[in-house]
Parts: sequence; structure tokens; C-alpha cells
Amino acid sequence: MRTLVLAIISLSAGFIGSLMSGGSIVIFSLLTFLGIPVQSAVGTLKVAIAALTLVSAVTYYRGHALDVKAAPYLVTFSIAGALAGSYFFASIPEGAAGIVVLPLLFAGIYLSLKGEVERAPSKSWSANRLRVSGVGFVIGAYIGILGIASTLIVIAALRGFFGMDILKANGTAKAIIFSNNLVAALVYGLGRKINGELLLPILVPICVGAWLGARVALKLGSEKLRWVYVILGSATALKLLSELL
Repeated sequence: MRTLVLAIISLSAGFIGSLMSGGSIVIFSLLTFLGIPVQSAVGTLKVAIAALTLVSAVTYYRGHALDVKAAPYLVTFSIAGALAGSYFFASIPEGAAGIVVLPLLFAGIYLSLKGEVERAPSKSWSANRLRVSGVGFVIGAYIGILGIASTLIVIAALRGFFGMDILKANGTAKAIIFSNNLVAALVYGLGRKINGELLLPILVPICVGAWLGARVALKLGSEKLRWVYVILGSATALKLLSELL
């Protein structure tokens, strides 16, 4: 019975996480509900999200919804940024974290309500490698320091800086989130902070859910998917506001 519940919840987490965002909250809540120690829960979560975003990124790539020119630079420098954020910066208090995240969420919501952002025709990825790398580093540092609503914030950054449509921004964000979670999972694994007993009943359904979520996103297209972003972004912003007030 427990395995069935794990499978159903993991399938749902994979679906919503791949469609847009929110899978990590579902899995982490499940693990803590099962009484898994926090460090082991986080380590197991990193493996689960790495699997989710890998399947998701590959599916988006096959659907031509991943920016293959920008992704290598964004991924590489986001890992460097995440390491810098984790090891060299002090943790931000929860209240301050909400204040930092809210403007970023509102910016993403504004861009989605506005519609597609025009990418400047004179700027190509080859001419902007330094800029792309810099944005990747900042994104990684954000993930390393805060990590709140990471997918939503990364999508907002990719749309704001590079004018990606929301479908391609979502697919590219999944590649970035995968790389960062993979590195984190290796660190937790070396520290023996991963619950191996729960990996199989979580990983298989979460990968199936991730594939289904990405397929649905590809069928929805950018125009409909941006409303999913608006709804999730608004819900997250309201939650943060309620915690600050």
C-alpha cells in the first residue's frame, strides 16, 4: 500500500514538475511525512529532481523546445554559480529571502501577461557568450543561495534576458535545474545522505510523470503554457506574501 501511494504521488510530482514547477515541494513533503531525516530527505529529493528534470529536458529537446546554443553555457556557469553561492555566501534569512524572490516572480508574471518577448535580432548566442555565461552564473548563485521557486525564477530570467518563448525557456530551465541537482545529489551521495530504499518506488513513476508533463506542455504550446506560469507564479507570490505579512 505504501509503495502504491509513493508511486501515485511521485507520478503526480513528475507531471506537475515537468509541466512547469512544483514537483520538489510534493516529493519533499512526502519524504518528511514518512519520517525521513531532513538531510536524507533533501539528498533523496535531489536525486528525484535530477531524474525528473533529465527526462523532462530530453523530452523538451526532442520537441525542439530547448535552446541548444545557450544551454551548455548556462548549465556550466550555473553549476559554478551554485557552488559559489553554497560555499562562499551566507544564508539569507527566510524573511529576507521572500523579499528577494517576490520582485523576480512579479517580473516573470508581468512578462507572461505581456506576451512573448522580442529577442533583439542583432544579438546572437555566439556574440553573447560572455553575457549568457554571466546570466548562467547568477542563476546558479540564486539556486545555491535561495532556491525558492527555482524553475519559475529561471524561466523569468531566460525570458527577460534573452527573449525566449516560455516553452523554450521552460525546457532550457529544466536542463539547468537538472545539472545543479545532479551535482547536489552527488555531494549528498558521498555523504551517505540518500535513502536508497525509497529511490526505486519514487524514481520510476516520477520519470513517467515527467515524460507525460513535458508532452502535455509541448501540446499546449507557448501561448497556453504562459497562463500556467501566471497561475503558479501568482500562487507562489501570494504564499510568500502571506508569510511576510
